[in-house]
Amino acid sequence: MRVFISVDMEGVAGIVHSDQTLPHTPEYAQSCRLMTGEANAAVEGALAAGATEVVVSDAH
Repeated sequence: MRVFISVDMEGVAGIVHSDQTLPHTPEYAQSCRLMTGEANAAVEGALAAGATEVVVSDAH
């Protein structure tokens, strides 16, 4: 089974304001870590469910 995961900062838990998604703001690095953590969790879940290939795309 092949799985495609599309991630976007605006849907990540812990990101509550658009300023957190702007690269020039102090919050941006933390937002990147949050998004990466959620993407990694989704990949781990897909692999545990039997996926043989997982592709992750940053929607921006």
